[in-house]
Amino acid sequence: MKRGFLGLGGILLGLFVLLFAYQTFSSYEFKGYVLQEPVKAPEVMLRSVEGPVRFADFQKKYTLLYIGYTSCPDVCPTSLANLKLALAELTPQEAAQVQVIFISVDPARDTSEALGRYVKMFRQDFIGATGTREEIDWIVNAFGARYTIEPPDENGQYSVSHSAFTMVLDRDGYYVMNWEHGMSPTDIAQDLKYLIKHGIPVSAQILAGPTYTPVVCAVTLVPAHVKNGQWLYEHHCAQCHGLDMSGNPQWQVELADGSRLAPPLNGTGAAWKYSPTELLSIVKEGRNLDKPIHMPAFKSRISDWEIEFILSYVQSTWDVNQLNYQHGFMTLTPQPTSTPAAPLAPIITSTPVP
Repeated sequence: MKRGFLGLGGILLGLFVLLFAYQTFSSYEFKGYVLQEPVKAPEVMLRSVEGPVRFADFQKKYTLLYIGYTSCPDVCPTSLANLKLALAELTPQEAAQVQVIFISVDPARDTSEALGRYVKMFRQDFIGATGTREEIDWIVNAFGARYTIEPPDENGQYSVSHSAFTMVLDRDGYYVMNWEHGMSPTDIAQDLKYLIKHGIPVSAQILAGPTYTPVVCAVTLVPAHVKNGQWLYEHHCAQCHGLDMSGNPQWQVELADGSRLAPPLNGTGAAWKYSPTELLSIVKEGRNLDKPIHMPAFKSRISDWEIEFILSYVQSTWDVNQLNYQHGFMTLTPQPTSTPAAPLAPIITSTPVP
């Protein structure tokens, strides 16, 4: 009987640990809609009063795209005003990492100069851009948006029906999420704060996609291993990867000599994509040893069990779904594609003359 109680106690303790781990590492819940499959922004050059506008020029920032036109009576100004209020809730350092681009689908009336005056009424760093009908349609097509130029009235005036969501491009130029019209500035600001600090974690991408396997994380991190791993990490790894494991901000940029700076090891990096065996090997053998900047081999400095303690500490910063993926309990959402998303409605290719 005593053994039975001990067994039951062990099961309850295990369930408690799993529940605690899930609550600790569970992902942020985005207010906006996370795309099941990110879409690469098309390589289109638009025109603004400041000069050419290419999405690739803003890949170090989060780019917020809104498609509309300056004569819009209510939806466009409301959306731009909400974006202005959302950015006001960020710190100046955070706001500097966000770029709002308003794309007009009405180039017949919205010149670059008119667009510049329009967007500056909301915020000085907003950009207003437009292009040829072909360029506009290419963008609308790629992002799955839509617009319809309505028939003109007897005075030649017309309105434009258009999608009313704000699209978010990540730092790599992929359309990853959007906010529907009417989303509160506070909700937008909360999403932006998380994106700027963490990016979209794999858990959000997995849960948005069709390949999620609902398995409770079976990985139990031993507290003593994590604690000892922290000490080892701080003495062997922190000088390159940072105390917070955030790595060098330019870690994705290849230097002229082929070197790369230290990447993040927390959930914002790619360490979770490697199996425990692969990570152990990488730490032991080093990387890019022939380059001026490289990861040294640690096999002669620390033992395997010390490396495993370090990896336990690193894993303690990952969310539950990243742990599941790393240990083979979950598959990853398909990688971003450059194939344009299907439009929600036929594209109107002719513009009535006012």
